[in-house]
Amino acid sequence: MRGLLLNNFYSMEKGIRQSFIISIAAVALLLLAQNPLGLRAATFLPFLLIPINALEVLKHDRLSGWDKFEVTLPVSREKIIRSKYLTFLILLVASAALLVVLFTVSDFAIAPSLDATFVNFTLRGIGIVLCIAAATFFLTYMLGAEKSDTITLMSGGFGIAVFFLVSSVLPGLIGTGAGYDRIFSISLVLIAGILFVISYILSVILYKRKEF
Repeated sequence: MRGLLLNNFYSMEKGIRQSFIISIAAVALLLLAQNPLGLRAATFLPFLLIPINALEVLKHDRLSGWDKFEVTLPVSREKIIRSKYLTFLILLVASAALLVVLFTVSDFAIAPSLDATFVNFTLRGIGIVLCIAAATFFLTYMLGAEKSDTITLMSGGFGIAVFFLVSSVLPGLIGTGAGYDRIFSISLVLIAGILFVISYILSVILYKRKEF
């Protein structure tokens, strides 16, 4: 498993480095500007730039032929799939950690930044990108990495659809009183987490049946 994870990170090393640099620069500029809309955008940027590299691994494996060699390794197919999902989760956690560090520095050096809005929009960013990843992994193992452009569009649409579905249904269930924003953000992450787990289970089933 460790070897699989290392291979995933080695194959996207350049992309990860560039994503971190761009994220740090963009978030720092938005924090300096202290525009409310910009601060909300800043909480989304790292999640849209960094974890997505893990999804590109699937395309890279296909183009390089690694996906065919990978199944000959002395590891189960389930572990191969697990390594892809864990790679994504590691980058997702790294993105959240980066945000906390940057906003903490801003909180001390520029202006108060670690507030309820930061928490809510960070959770929403996590929820959306989890939905996108869940759809991307599943669709890639079902349709094939060669259809990556179509899969990217479908996955992005799925993430947005889940967000708006939750925002449409939840008010009817709990109302929009005090604490709604926090409940919505937590609910989105929980639903996205469930979809991510379902995606993993389905991807394992598809990959075990796949012929190379």
